Amino acid sequence: MPLDLNFIVRNLPLFGRGLIVTVELSLLAIGLAMAWGLVVAFGRMARVRWLRTVAGAYIELVRDTPVLVQMYFIYFGFSMAGFGMSGFLSGLLALSLQNGGYIAEIYRAGIESISVKQVEGGKALGMSRWDVMSIVVLPQALVRVISPLANQFIVIIKDTSLVSAIAVAELTQIGKLLTERSAASYEVFLTIAVLYLMMTGIVSGLSRLAERQFAIYH
Repeated sequence: MPLDLNFIVRNLPLFGRGLIVTVELSLLAIGLAMAWGLVVAFGRMARVRWLRTVAGAYIELVRDTPVLVQMYFIYFGFSMAGFGMSGFLSGLLALSLQNGGYIAEIYRAGIESISVKQVEGGKALGMSRWDVMSIVVLPQALVRVISPLANQFIVIIKDTSLVSAIAVAELTQIGKLLTERSAASYEVFLTIAVLYLMMTGIVSGLSRLAERQFAIYH
């Protein structure tokens, strides 16, 4: 059966609506996961033993369970507890919590790659522990983890497709509805694949650009 380009063109507005939701969800999840990951990373490296233990257990929990299961748990579990959330918020929370665990480990690897001599030098200059971390260590660490962070961002973008399971009208859900209505599954999912490739390609391109821009700091 030949590819029906007219079908794709006619339904571009629908694909566009789904794409907007996917982009919104991806950007919010990336921002929240980055912020939460930093909190967890600091907990993982804390001097207090119980805090390190809690942060380590959290990382293992979110990394060793499927994000779809976490979405179901949040979406249905919170509803049963009387704190029902929309599918969008449930998916956003699940994506942020799980990827925050992965990003915490990325941060930790970057921070621990910074020479101890730089930390000692900062303290010798009279800088507080927080100043050393925020001014000396973190900027260098973030530059060193651009590539793994970009890979995690791509994972987040692709995992947004899973929120279709809790009735969020993002790109994949729109594709399912179009397929049920028209049976043009090839055209639908080819278009969706191209749109996902565009999004992940942008992230990959920006990552390479950033790596070249900050190569001097490696």
